[in-house]
Amino acid sequence: MIDPAARRRRIILAALVAVCLVLITAGFGASSGATGGPLGALGEGGSKIAKPVRDLVNWVGDTADAKGENQDLKKDVASLRTQNAQLQTRLRKFPNMQKLAAMVDDLQLRRNDPLSASVIGKSPTAWATTITIDRGSNDGVQLRQAVVGAAGPGAGLVGFVSAVKPNLATVSLLPSQDVAIGAHLDGVKPVLTIRGAGAGSVDDLELEFVPSTTEIKTGAVVTTSGTVDDPAKFPSNAPADLPIGRVWKVDQRGTDEQIGHVRPFVDLRTLEDVQVLRRVINGNRPRKNPVATPTRPTTSTAAKPPASTTPPATTTPRLNTTPGAATTGGEQDGAAGATGTQTDPSTGTTAP
Repeated sequence: MIDPAARRRRIILAALVAVCLVLITAGFGASSGATGGPLGALGEGGSKIAKPVRDLVNWVGDTADAKGENQDLKKDVASLRTQNAQLQTRLRKFPNMQKLAAMVDDLQLRRNDPLSASVIGKSPTAWATTITIDRGSNDGVQLRQAVVGAAGPGAGLVGFVSAVKPNLATVSLLPSQDVAIGAHLDGVKPVLTIRGAGAGSVDDLELEFVPSTTEIKTGAVVTTSGTVDDPAKFPSNAPADLPIGRVWKVDQRGTDEQIGHVRPFVDLRTLEDVQVLRRVINGNRPRKNPVATPTRPTTSTAAKPPASTTPPATTTPRLNTTPGAATTGGEQDGAAGATGTQTDPSTGTTAP
């Protein structure tokens, strides 16, 4: 049991401590201009004592908000980077897409129901003789349909569909040796044959079956001939007048074995976008009034004569002006040579 005297001493000590605290607080409040008496001074003192705690709580809250804003900013940055990459890709592709659209308009190919597609794969070989596109039978793509594109110096025919799946298709490019197509040489009437120059070449095509009486001029433009005979027997899988390339050299010039080497207008190694021509118009015969040939990507050709004058026979690469019309003797010789290269269509080979 606690001694009553000791208890009184403790009570007196506690009272003195309380009085001292009140006096100290009152003196502190008076020195700092506080009002409201001892209670006001106590409140202000408590507020100052609690301020660090409040600051800590506010700092924790602000830090959490800042972290949330930082995450949002990171998401915004990632989205902007993706959009920037997409814009850069479109900007890079724009010149080629513009060339391809101009060719489609100039040759009136919209009637052939062109389907845009992206190249998503290339042949694993160093020669890249096939490509894979992201459209298939579900989009109306079928075997042996002509494929046009633009890359590098110009736009033109790039190959033919050789395999089809529901959402994918394989295109055999012109350099493939199993692809042959009837062709016209600028200023020459006979139908010739053009095919790949062989393994290891993606930028060289060979113009074959050229009679010794036919001059192959360096720089001459080569286009597709279209169907020049009975379409039931010798159909062409490509419309007439599609640009193919330009002659850059001639082997064994002036002989029956002469071969013209043609460099394609399209750089097949950098090809990214193509269009598949899904509709055949009039058996792909040449038109009665051929459309103007698109502007070539390299050296300029001779200016076209006015519509009211008759152009010289040596300046036009067109063959027939009447679909299904009989060919001349020279044309028959060339056509016979061209059709002699026909192989199984399932391999991607085409006939003129």
